[in-house]
Amino acid sequence: MRSVRIGVLAVALLLSVTACSGEFVESKSEADTTALVQQHADAIAKTIGMPLRNAETGPAPCTGKLGESSSDVYSILGTYNVDVPAGENRQVTADRVRAEWAAQGYTVTDDRKIGTDQAVLTADTGDGFNLDVESTSGSGLAVFVHSPCFTRP
Repeated sequence: MRSVRIGVLAVALLLSVTACSGEFVESKSEADTTALVQQHADAIAKTIGMPLRNAETGPAPCTGKLGESSSDVYSILGTYNVDVPAGENRQVTADRVRAEWAAQGYTVTDDRKIGTDQAVLTADTGDGFNLDVESTSGSGLAVFVHSPCFTRP
């Protein structure tokens, strides 16, 4: 019985060490991941028909699908603002984004209309990115693109 417990503890220790090493997380440079975040944001802006403003991207700590975490495991978060086309309601703009995401095969995970001009729309892409378009306190939209976890090469 004692050897079984030691064996179980050894396997648990091995799994936790492997998980913390980031071995189960795809390896990708921060520059490559940031470029992918930007591509997703640019696609949203193209669908809306307006340029992105106030772009900020940067790394964030991340826990992988199997619980992996270490200083080498990270994700990239991109935050942006975008105006809606002149005379267009933000809900109409969100409807257009939703249709494009459906055409891309993305899974919409949140789709809310608030009042007559506010919306929240989020989706998961096939490649593990999370996309979020939300009404701001002004008349525009906030765009958030969050990458899946990667490990630094």
